Amino acid sequence: MAKALEFYFDYISPYSHIANAAVKALKARTGATVEIKPMFLGAVMQTTGNRPPGTVAVKGAYMMKDLGRCAARQGLTVRMNPYFPMVNTRGLLRATIGLAGDPAEQQRFIDACFRHMWQTPEALNPGDDASVKAMCEAEGFDFAEIQRLAEDDANKAVMKENTDTAIARGAFGSPTFFVGDDMFFGHDRLDYAEEALMASA
Repeated sequence: MAKALEFYFDYISPYSHIANAAVKALKARTGATVEIKPMFLGAVMQTTGNRPPGTVAVKGAYMMKDLGRCAARQGLTVRMNPYFPMVNTRGLLRATIGLAGDPAEQQRFIDACFRHMWQTPEALNPGDDASVKAMCEAEGFDFAEIQRLAEDDANKAVMKENTDTAIARGAFGSPTFFVGDDMFFGHDRLDYAEEALMASA
């Protein structure tokens, strides 16, 4: 049986916004199974001692140019979120987990979160209820249900499990992909992940 592509991400990562589009294209092209694994990047960074590119001036300057190039290749645009990096994405991540029973609706929610975080002029502040409500209303989601899923204890447990598992397997940032035991970091490594998927078919 072919292996699945495991997609670990956090909405706080602009490169995960790009990866989301690239993963959808890979899935459409190959028919691969994709397992969605929302994780809390703050815990990953703290545990591994990693630092965001923006904390190093030259990396931050390069990142903005690089994001534009990478987004354009996927037919996207990127606007820097004014609330970054001091945003709390945990509620959105838990809600995403709670939508897993309806993969199409889950993907629609993922797309909406990334678009409002990193693309629309009215940037999403995921830790602010009014901002999340505005996104839900604009995208046709029931805000009360999203809130319920965000506070659900089972969804909290899955997010913690995803995060702990990612760290245990060697993850240090977002997006991170696994094909079996092989780890691939960054959307620009998806071609290697695709080779691994095809080899397992």
